[in-house]
Amino acid sequence: MTSPETELKALMLASQAGDAAAHRALLERLSRHLRAYYKRKLASFGKGATEAEDLVQEALLAIHIQRHSYDPAELLTPWVHAIARYKLIDFLRRSR
Repeated sequence: MTSPETELKALMLASQAGDAAAHRALLERLSRHLRAYYKRKLASFGKGATEAEDLVQEALLAIHIQRHSYDPAELLTPWVHAIARYKLIDFLRRSR
């Protein structure tokens, strides 16, 4: 049995190698995790699903654009979480 980290990392490596189906699968899997993360975080700021969905799209776009910068020697989820966290911080700054 493989862990979610192993599965996501395999999809990222295939995506980096140009596998479009793996790239779509990676973004789809990550979108579920990102959506839950943003809904949980934004609820404490009185924001809802619309803002969460906007942030999911921003994070997925950043992951797509920056996928070449992912280092396969490292875990994938901390890399994704850092992108998600910075997108959230940017959103909260814009919302002031």
